[in-house]
Amino acid sequence: MKKGEMNKGNGMKRAVSLGLSLVIAAGLLLAGCGSKKAMNVDEVSGRLLKEITYQDELNAMSLEQAAMFLNLSDISVKSGAIYETSGWTAEEIVVLECETAADADKAKAMLETRVAEQITNYTDYVPEELDKLHAAVIVESGNFAVLSVSNDPDQARSILSEYQ
Repeated sequence: MKKGEMNKGNGMKRAVSLGLSLVIAAGLLLAGCGSKKAMNVDEVSGRLLKEITYQDELNAMSLEQAAMFLNLSDISVKSGAIYETSGWTAEEIVVLECETAADADKAKAMLETRVAEQITNYTDYVPEELDKLHAAVIVESGNFAVLSVSNDPDQARSILSEYQ
């Protein structure tokens, strides 16, 4: 083989190697674009609280306080964040991390019941709040169950879509 032919072969190998490297790098970048974050009670509730505008002030309450109006008796909850208003609006945030996916199923059903009860309660009390309740966002993901009642359900969905 002549010296020039050998360089052509090496150049071709380098070009193929560089091309494969670029394809792999692009694939890794694209794979990262679609990845979702692991759900975290404090992060999710904090984002729902800060990134959505509420009419009323939402106040944090403990799981024990929330147990007075959320039926948590049959649900094993690891941790949770609950934010409620004074009652003049139906706005609320509930983020529950349950022990198991089965508990998260129960929590989702409980949140659906909560919204149905609130619709009944607000029908005569503050009927202007019914639109929020009918648009309530309830999501279950793994061991988590989340409820967001606000004037901006699309923003709540957008935030929650970033998590698995």
